[in-house]
Amino acid sequence: MEESIPEIERKTGKEIHMITQKRLGQMRSGKGDGINTGIKFFLNETNHERIHFYDSDILTFNKGWITKAEVKADEGFRVVKHYFPRSSTDAMITWHITKSGFAILWPRTELIKVEQPLGGELLLTREAAGKILADVLRYSDWAIDTTYTWFTFYHKIPICEVYVKEGKIHKLYGGLTDLKVMLIECFSVIQELKDKSLDTLGIKHEIETLGKIQDAVKSKIAYDIEKTLEILKMKWTDKQMEYLEHFPHDVKEGMIRCRDYPRFAFMNEKNWYEIYRTMLDEFDEKDEDWRELLFKLWVSRVLNYMMYKALRGYDHAMSYLYEVIKRYEQKRSEE
Repeated sequence: MEESIPEIERKTGKEIHMITQKRLGQMRSGKGDGINTGIKFFLNETNHERIHFYDSDILTFNKGWITKAEVKADEGFRVVKHYFPRSSTDAMITWHITKSGFAILWPRTELIKVEQPLGGELLLTREAAGKILADVLRYSDWAIDTTYTWFTFYHKIPICEVYVKEGKIHKLYGGLTDLKVMLIECFSVIQELKDKSLDTLGIKHEIETLGKIQDAVKSKIAYDIEKTLEILKMKWTDKQMEYLEHFPHDVKEGMIRCRDYPRFAFMNEKNWYEIYRTMLDEFDEKDEDWRELLFKLWVSRVLNYMMYKALRGYDHAMSYLYEVIKRYEQKRSEE
C-alpha cells in the first residue's frame, strides 16, 4: 500500500496521509480505535468539512458510494449512512441484538427506524464528528458502530440513510462462530447504554427507498447450518447450567437438552424478548460462561428464525423481522 501512494498522488494530484491507528479506547483494540483515530486526525490536523469511512475489502465499492453521501451532505445532513440489500439470513446480530435492543430500551423513538445500525460505511461532517467523538472515544471495538448510531440520535444530528443497490459481498460464515466476538461486544454496549434516556423528537432522519433486491441476495444462506447446529452441543459448564435458572422454564429445559442434540423450537420471539430483558440485567461481559451462554442462546434464536421463518421465502422472512421489532417496541411501551 505504501508503495502505491506516490503513484496515486501523482495521478490524482491529491495529497494522501496514511496513519496507523492509535490505542485510544478502553475496550478490545479494533475497528473503534481505527475510526476514532481517523476522526481525531480529521478534527485536529485538517481543515476539511467532511470525512468518509469505508471498509477496505468491499469488492463492489465505486465512486458512486461517495457521490451519494456527498449529495445528501450538500442537502444539509450531518451524518450519512449507507445501507444495502441483505440476505434474510444475514445481519442476525443487527436484528436479534441491536435492533431488538433499541426497540426494548428506547421504544417510540426515531432510533427504532434505523435500517442498518451496524453499518460502518458513513460520512460525518466536522460539526457531527465534533459532537460525537467525546461520547464514543472509550469504545475501541465492534461496539463503535452502535455507539456512533446511538449518539447521532442522542445529539439530534440530521441523518440520512442512502441505499446502495450493489451491496457488500459477504463470505459464508463458518457456523456463526466468526461472529461471537462481535455479538458479545454489540450486546455489551447496548447493556451499557440501557439506563440512558433518549429523546429524538424533531430529529431530521431520512431513509432512501429500498430498491429492487437481486435474486442472488434473496436466495443466499449466510452461514453454514450444520456447523451452527454443533455450536449448541459444545462448551457447556456447570456455571452455564446455573445461569439458565434466570430464564423461562422451557428455555432452560431446551438449552439443557441441547447438550445431547441441538434444539431451537422453543426459542420463539416471545422467549427471546424475555431472555433479552433478563440478559440486560444479569449478563457479565467479563464472565466467560455468560459470554458463551449468550452466544448459544443467540445461535438458538437464529436457528429458530431460520427454520420457521426464513425458509418460507425472502419476503415473508423480512416482513417478519420488521414486525417483530414493532411488536417488541409495542410490548415495551405497554409495560
